[in-house]
Amino acid sequence: MSPAGAKTAKYVYGVVRPARAKPKGKGIDGKPLRVVTADGIGALTSEVPDAPLEAGRDELMTHARVLERALEHGAVLPMQFGVVLPDDDAIREQLLAPHKPELEAQLQEMDGKGELNVKAIYDEPAILREVLAEDSEIASLRKTIQSQPEDATYYERIRLGELVAAALEAKRERDEHLIITQLAPAAVAMEVAGPIHERMVVNASFLVEEERVQEFEDLLEDLAAEQHPRIGFKLTGPLPPHSFVELSVEA
Repeated sequence: MSPAGAKTAKYVYGVVRPARAKPKGKGIDGKPLRVVTADGIGALTSEVPDAPLEAGRDELMTHARVLERALEHGAVLPMQFGVVLPDDDAIREQLLAPHKPELEAQLQEMDGKGELNVKAIYDEPAILREVLAEDSEIASLRKTIQSQPEDATYYERIRLGELVAAALEAKRERDEHLIITQLAPAAVAMEVAGPIHERMVVNASFLVEEERVQEFEDLLEDLAAEQHPRIGFKLTGPLPPHSFVELSVEA
């Protein structure tokens, strides 16, 4: 229960078609889910105390889980975590009504589609062996350093690190282009993000039609076989199209 005197606000997960929405399960803080409607479009919501919302692990996972379940019943336009409005009227007046044409267009565009996220990671020993085999300067410098005391090769070690980093970046750019090019034909759209660490080759999201998900997975499986053991792949989805939807709320 909410603390005495606390107002109950509305947490907004995303925008859906009310006729298809079947909100089951619980939202943040275990509150029931419901759809606030306005002229043929709806917002998937649950009640929350009118206070700052903690972005904890449970809250973030619940937000994602609610949207994933909603996707099972049709197109969903996900909101970013943390959108809270005072009441149903505010949802209609600040989200649904002022953006109705854009929301309807996006719902139609996302109908029958989901987001697939692909992460590709280099196997460190395998990729370093590859760099050494391909670059004689790096291999020679590494051999020289290994045969001398560490304090006598300070600048050489810095140089070696720079050469390896440059070689890995060039290789990463080539491999990213190869992977994206091979997966793109099965997708409607894609968003490629930068790597979040030095061994990451690809961090990309693809908008894929439901009937082509298996085709996409087959392409990725072929890539994984071709690139083993130098690159490992992780596929997540289908997910709500977070990377392909832009929603805003009127101030």
